Amino acid sequence: QPLVQRTPFQSHSYGFGQHGHRHLHETRIFSSDGVSEDDKERSVSVSVDSNCWNPSIRKLFVVLSSIGMAETGYLSYLKLFDPNGINSICGGGDVSSMNSISSCSSVLNSPYGSIQVNEEVIIPLTAIGFLAYSTIAGLSALPLLSNTNEYEQEAEADNDMNIDSMNRIAILCTTTSMATFSSFLISLLFNTLHQSCPYCILSATLSFTMGFTAWFSGMLPNDNKSSKEGIKYALGSFVTTVVMSLTFFFSIDQASISAYQNDILAANGLSNNIVAAATEEESKQNIPPPPITTTSSERSLKIGKDLKELNSRFFCAYWCSHCYEQKLRLGKEAMTNVQYIECSKEGLNSQAAVCNDRKVPGYPTWEIGGKLYPGEMYLDELEDIIAKAKKD
Repeated sequence: QPLVQRTPFQSHSYGFGQHGHRHLHETRIFSSDGVSEDDKERSVSVSVDSNCWNPSIRKLFVVLSSIGMAETGYLSYLKLFDPNGINSICGGGDVSSMNSISSCSSVLNSPYGSIQVNEEVIIPLTAIGFLAYSTIAGLSALPLLSNTNEYEQEAEADNDMNIDSMNRIAILCTTTSMATFSSFLISLLFNTLHQSCPYCILSATLSFTMGFTAWFSGMLPNDNKSSKEGIKYALGSFVTTVVMSLTFFFSIDQASISAYQNDILAANGLSNNIVAAATEEESKQNIPPPPITTTSSERSLKIGKDLKELNSRFFCAYWCSHCYEQKLRLGKEAMTNVQYIECSKEGLNSQAAVCNDRKVPGYPTWEIGGKLYPGEMYLDELEDIIAKAKKD
């Protein structure tokens, strides 16, 4: 049977004491264990609050993950149900129609933008991101929404702390995995695709922020056992994510990559042949200039001798047509007295660093008497410059 206790000065009924003073009384109901119902409610409230780690950080994670869910959810919807939607929000055209496309759409539509399970099932990476953000939102919000009124919860406090520790470890592992995979995707973005994508950067920023916050805000439980378990599982999630990222990278079909690159080139008005030719040319080294086929005149020989006496230099590049015409004008005998400086990195005996240090403005450029004279010169022009240098 519940017990009744009357407490002075807190009352729902009134009475008079021995000296006629009016006293206030409050009726409080006690259960058979001697604990009041109000104390039970306060105890439950304290128990719930004490078992929920850092509500402010949890709320922050709910906000950040909600932003990520909104972004990845919308992009996933467009990828799955509106093929041209990605191009429209990125401000580009349709790749298949060979129109100009933006970096954003080229990244999201690239072979690295989806996981192909089989010929019929293709999962956008944005959908996996949506699942990850949803997991973080759920794990972060669940303890905040938990509000049990069972008095027995106080007796189960130790068990509740274990549940909270498991929840925190799950958040730590998930955010670690997300940050690791985002690092891999950002590396792909800039080092492999050589594109920019604001949606990708936003998602990576959210993942990095949550991962950093999880590790440096005390998300890892403090007790020794839970702390060791947390580190073990977090390290496992990191290693697993690295392995899965590399597996994903090497699983992309080379034919798909080539087709993607061709689409990008075509959309920008280029062809594979042009790029291949440029690449082949750039890969060459020690390319000699074309041979001088003319014979020097007496006048040219005199100019060549004067240029040598003045320690003159002739800055040029093997591919420069004006350089070649200058050499033909002087002839091969006269040019043997001229100090030739190859400024192209791919040219034979390249001295590109010397050209950069001298701040050569263009090709050809003569250095006579310590002064630079850019441009192709006629013989009389060279003679005038030599005469002036000798006077100086």
